[in-house]
Amino acid sequence: MTMTPIGVLIVDDEYPIREELRAFPWEACGAALVGEAENGAEALAMCELHAPDIVVTDIAMPIMDGLTFIRELRKKHPVTQIILLTCHGDFAYAKEAIALGASDYILKVSLDEEELKQALHKAGATLLREREHRNRAILLRRLKAARHLEARLKAHRAAAGSKKRTFAQTEIPAEDWRLLGFADEPQPLRFVHLRLKAPEDELAIAQDAVQEGLLEFERRTPSCKAWFPLRGGEYAVWFSEAEEPEAVRPRLARLLGALLAEADRREPPLGGKQAIALCATVDGMAASREDVPPLLEAASDWQEAEFYDAASSPSIRIGAPGPLAELEPAHRRHLSGLLGQAGLNADRLLQAMQADVAPWCAERRFRPAALKRWLAGWTSEWLSRSRPGHADPHTELVDAPTWDELAARWAGIVRAAPQAGPRREIVEARRWIEANLREPLSLPIVAQRAGLGAEYFGRLFKEETGETVHQLVLRLRMEKALKLLRETDMKVYEVAEAVGIPNYRYFASTFRNWAGAAPTDVKRLGYAAERSEDERERRP
Repeated sequence: MTMTPIGVLIVDDEYPIREELRAFPWEACGAALVGEAENGAEALAMCELHAPDIVVTDIAMPIMDGLTFIRELRKKHPVTQIILLTCHGDFAYAKEAIALGASDYILKVSLDEEELKQALHKAGATLLREREHRNRAILLRRLKAARHLEARLKAHRAAAGSKKRTFAQTEIPAEDWRLLGFADEPQPLRFVHLRLKAPEDELAIAQDAVQEGLLEFERRTPSCKAWFPLRGGEYAVWFSEAEEPEAVRPRLARLLGALLAEADRREPPLGGKQAIALCATVDGMAASREDVPPLLEAASDWQEAEFYDAASSPSIRIGAPGPLAELEPAHRRHLSGLLGQAGLNADRLLQAMQADVAPWCAERRFRPAALKRWLAGWTSEWLSRSRPGHADPHTELVDAPTWDELAARWAGIVRAAPQAGPRREIVEARRWIEANLREPLSLPIVAQRAGLGAEYFGRLFKEETGETVHQLVLRLRMEKALKLLRETDMKVYEVAEAVGIPNYRYFASTFRNWAGAAPTDVKRLGYAAERSEDERERRP
């Protein structure tokens, strides 16, 4: 990762030397002065705060001399480059300092701007080379530790499926815990879940940029104790216990901006900030290692919640998302009923989705994966009635990242499907009903005639025709009765028998409810029913 600018710390007990170095054109050298100290002890404290890339230090200083400072600095910051300021009489010390890892030394008496520029260039090149090598080694070890953790979590989930089981700390080696941010001693840490979203063909490049950026952020941010990758472009970032959620927010804002800027600088160029996005959730505390698995297991809740809330979700969020519901069999049946009432009519189906299904699902917030699988299966069955051998919509629907995208893709599939008539079984059953209105008719009788189970046939009949078998039989009988009463000399009881309702009282009551007039009035006076045909058809 290109560090711009390189951070430089000055350490010297002589004020004139610090003043001269303060006036040096650091920016022209791609560097920035992050601070200055008068002795080694003060410098060590500043290194913890600012994590400088290069330290320009004197050797002979009070409280803590330069050699002691270098030894202590190397313990915590082994890659930080050191440029020595020395006098002629300090040459033996300078030789020892170089043995400790100092990259160069400059004589104070001949301090020259060009000489310092060359020393900075040399130290910067060494810094980048050593940091790249060190980062690669750290990243490989951390990835390996994260894989071990994920494998243990997977085994834990599988075991928990058969019987409850407690996650044991001993399942993860101590070295892995250290790499993941948890030292041997209890160290409560705040969990931040970071998630990268990028086009599939750019994800690998974006992940490289994020991982290098996180390594740099960890090095420069004392409150960031560690981070490690999860699956699918997700990362666990751990902050010190003292960091309250709102205190973490500004640091995360700077981190996200830096990571996006680094991704934008990559070669080949990525899709831009519109194509690549990062979001972070400041979650709970891990007081011990045993708290880590539950936090990681719950980390996917925000991703699922974003299926419904993507349009209103900020890039940095605090706490847990709203609850999600499981898609139970009763929910599936209700959804089938909402969509099935449209039959094969695409316009009615689209209207049912917009007016009924979408608000109902948004209110209950079903788990996205289960909802998408169910909708893909229902749509596949619906399409099979329109065009045998149609393309399976499963992949297109289950990959939808948000509800709006799912609804848009589904609407496109429905609009593209050719319209078709009802199934052969439904057509034949309807013809048989029309020809046998005098006979006893019920769902089980008609279903048996069609060679199908009553429950399945009843649902299929409603989806295809928009009516139940009972509603169709009633409507056809009443329409035929009205015609016979108006156009023939048949008695009312004869009409009742002709349409399959031999009980006179039941026929008279049913006809009045359907037509809005008694059959005797229609017969005697030629009474015109007040209800329109559309209204009668809608009456059950």
